[in-house]
Amino acid sequence: MADVDHAPLPYAGFLDDWAARLRRFGERPVVGIMLRGSHARQAATEHSDVDLDVLVGGAPYAARRAYLARTPGRLTHVSVAARDVRSWVARLGEPADWAFGLPVLAPARLLWADAYWRRRIDLPVLCQPAGEPQLEELIATLGKVAGARVAGDHLGIRLAAADLARLCPSVLRLANPSVRVASRRAAAETALNLPVAPPGYREDMLLCLGLRPGAPGQLWAAAVRLVTGSLPLIRPYAERIAEAAGTDLAEALLDGRLDSYVAQLTRASDGPPRPRREASAVPAPRAGEWVTVPVPDAPVTGAPVPVSEPPVPGPSRPSQLDPAVAARLRRTADGLVAAVVRDHDSGEVLMVAWMDDEALHRTLTTGRATYWSRSRQEYWVKGATSGHHQYVRSVALDCDGDALLVTVQQVGAACHTGHRTCFFEELPVTGADAP
Repeated sequence: MADVDHAPLPYAGFLDDWAARLRRFGERPVVGIMLRGSHARQAATEHSDVDLDVLVGGAPYAARRAYLARTPGRLTHVSVAARDVRSWVARLGEPADWAFGLPVLAPARLLWADAYWRRRIDLPVLCQPAGEPQLEELIATLGKVAGARVAGDHLGIRLAAADLARLCPSVLRLANPSVRVASRRAAAETALNLPVAPPGYREDMLLCLGLRPGAPGQLWAAAVRLVTGSLPLIRPYAERIAEAAGTDLAEALLDGRLDSYVAQLTRASDGPPRPRREASAVPAPRAGEWVTVPVPDAPVTGAPVPVSEPPVPGPSRPSQLDPAVAARLRRTADGLVAAVVRDHDSGEVLMVAWMDDEALHRTLTTGRATYWSRSRQEYWVKGATSGHHQYVRSVALDCDGDALLVTVQQVGAACHTGHRTCFFEELPVTGADAP
């Protein structure tokens, strides 16, 4: 935000005049008058109102009155909140509802106080603590987005997605450096720019908050990415989750139940799967597990191949893959090579997917496992939206050049069902024992 010079108050003595006037406020005894907001932060413009708290004994917490004060050359909006002084002090120990769960350090200025209360309310800054990490509420709100999507309730999707985006920073705060905010705008800017966050976090937050245009389906995908991308980041802080929401939720975060539940929400809201264009031994990635990357000059899906020109195995899409590597590949008719994925630590086989030349190039140069979806005709980066990342440790080509062995550091579940590996169903073997 561009720097803006602080606009002065309408005239010298303006605050003193109002303090004297407000000391006669209502029927309850006034014990203090506090300036808050943009004028206290030295950030006011000529359009800013003047926020005053009148602290009284035994009055309702937030009785409000508004004034339009006629001042030289213009009118000034004076916003006055009558607050019970004991409740006002007590609320300083509670999180601010506008701060995205972040702690608050907001400048203030005491204009007047009686002798008894002065030492308790003469505070140069008003400090409020951070909110608890609202993981349970975040998951529940994703369920509301999913429910609205199933019902075709577009307004419900937008409202629930906005609630989800406001909750997400309170959870991610666990993995981020501590920072205090002084205003609602500062809180929003801080929440949007948390350094430890899922891929695409800022854009997804803006979309869900309604600060970027987007269709209901885009909001749903963004909400899924925010939740699934946050879970692996906060897993090391399960003890703090236990303190805020109980041990079961913390254990579910650690043992994978929470990931499985989110995957369940995702599958339930996706409805019937799209018809597959071809049979495949590899389950198609579900929503929340891929990201679409534009493919230059991609072939039209289902376009007939002339009988006189049989397909020649080779790269179907432009690629920057090293020609020496490309020359060793033996591809299928549609230009693909099978990729067997295993865990770096345990050696466990996690999944099988497909790569073309460009997917292999991106995998080798980015360190992130990138595949080609045969059913959807698009690239997808494992974990880019689900948070179940695959960090590539090595790639090996088999002796015939028609398969790749990709060794990865797996974060979360490799299978779209929520299982650690796609190979979790054993088949009975009834053959004779080996000699």
